Amino acid sequence: MSASIIKAPTWYWVVSGLALVWMIIGVIAWVADFMMDESALAQMAEAQRQLYIARPQWLFIVYAIAIFSGLIGAIGLLVRKAWAIPAFWISIGAIIVQFGYTFFGLDAIRLLGAAAALPFPIVIFAIGAALLWFAVHSKKSGWIG
Repeated sequence: MSASIIKAPTWYWVVSGLALVWMIIGVIAWVADFMMDESALAQMAEAQRQLYIARPQWLFIVYAIAIFSGLIGAIGLLVRKAWAIPAFWISIGAIIVQFGYTFFGLDAIRLLGAAAALPFPIVIFAIGAALLWFAVHSKKSGWIG
């Protein structure tokens, strides 16, 4: 480690560990989505099934970019590297593209209703933004370099 990196407080490690757990959960969700078969699709509500079928392949790739760049960012925090910051920027950008297209291109709010369509994406964006802020704060505090 470089001499410019200072000892991080305990809460830094807690947040970084939780970030890794959150991203691993995201990877599991992405893999489940990737492995979706006809029987799982048949169990979805009609509106969810319509969205799933209408989703273009490039959007699934953007979803992967959001998840895996976030995972790289979380790993960056744990190994105390500043490259966590651009990884989280990429993740946030992909989140915006993914949900922006889902809401406006696929009309998810009309199909599912705002109460069903908005909460989880808002939470995902908020956590992504918080992790980006945390990485920037960690760099300014000298905990990553």
